[in-house]
Amino acid sequence: MVNFLKSIHTSHHLSPDFIKRICFINNIKSKFLTVILIVSALFFSFYDISVLQNTSDSHLFLLHLKADIIFLVFSFIFALYIYFNQVKTYHTIQKHHKYIHGTISLFILLWSTFKSVIFIKYSEGNYNLAIICILSTSLIYRFPFRVYFGQIALTIFFALVLSLLYHFTINEIVKSMYILILISFISLIISQSIFYLQHKILLKEKEILRYRKRLIL
Repeated sequence: MVNFLKSIHTSHHLSPDFIKRICFINNIKSKFLTVILIVSALFFSFYDISVLQNTSDSHLFLLHLKADIIFLVFSFIFALYIYFNQVKTYHTIQKHHKYIHGTISLFILLWSTFKSVIFIKYSEGNYNLAIICILSTSLIYRFPFRVYFGQIALTIFFALVLSLLYHFTINEIVKSMYILILISFISLIISQSIFYLQHKILLKEKEILRYRKRLIL
């Protein structure tokens, strides 16, 4: 909790150099993540066609299939963008690199939330898929507090809107969303604690480099 509070304070006083370093780390992770997304999207699409089509009604099958096709298409787009905009050092990081990482993370959160709501509505499921994706993004990507908090807040709001659109009762909304909100708060603590530690590590690295330069001189 101490690291979480420190990270909130730290995220408001980040140097451009540190932001580029964090963005570069996100860029490297995205290169591998997009491949995983494509494989996952292919798996979900195959499951829809081979299993869900035979075990569920056509309406539910089409909902899942459309969501997974969108997932697959965007995963390819993200992969192409990342691989054709790959950078070799953090010095060459541009503003648009920051946006693509945030977009990928937010897309994963919203897609998994939609799938979870559909599972809850038609299959007596739960938010497990959304929970896995929320916790995964908190561990994979490094975002300042305002960015990640905005993603989490939008995800919860999206889940609430979907619940209302699918005519969930108040009791159903409270019953299904309390765990999502709890997990989101936990993921926020995890994300910002790691962000704070990453900040400290990079600062230490800079201090060591400065010390070595002084010794050489």
